[in-house]
Amino acid sequence: MSKDILRLAAILLVVCGIAAACVGTAHDQTAPLIEARRADAVRAGYKQVLPSAGQLTDEQAAGKRIVAVKRSESAGQTNGYIYTVDPDGYSGKVVIMLGIEHPSARISGVKILQQHETPGLGAKCTEPAFIDQFLGKDLNQELIVSKNAVKPQEIQAITASTITSKAVVKGINAARRHYQEHFGVSLAAAGKGV
Repeated sequence: MSKDILRLAAILLVVCGIAAACVGTAHDQTAPLIEARRADAVRAGYKQVLPSAGQLTDEQAAGKRIVAVKRSESAGQTNGYIYTVDPDGYSGKVVIMLGIEHPSARISGVKILQQHETPGLGAKCTEPAFIDQFLGKDLNQELIVSKNAVKPQEIQAITASTITSKAVVKGINAARRHYQEHFGVSLAAAGKGV
């Protein structure tokens, strides 16, 4: 009987070793493909949030909630910036990519790259009904969340998901502050008056 147990244990050990080797090999072979697809999705996101994106270069991304900043240049002129921010939502980080047209300081696009919010509630932050509110917003003023948005700088909160709505707006406002401090054109210089 003890010989049977040892034989079964040896067989189980061999099977586990083979399975582990197969899983490791599969991981090693698919990891580059997964990373390449992720990189392709990020590049597609750049064009989605800043349709006029040209040559992109990395900028210093210092600041709370700022993950990455890319400067877009076309015909030798800076025409926009792409920010990736990660504010805290209800169930974890909400990773957001947004494009800012330069020098107008208007939002050209917003894309939620990652979120773990409650399905049917906070997860609605990825839907056009919420995201499209940001398009064309002037970032010379801070955005605010409202239950009844009527003013230009107000964003209509997702019903029953104020925390998620505020998280997205906090992330975009963090990008706004960074942009204004590092790349923004003063209102007077932009011909808008003070």
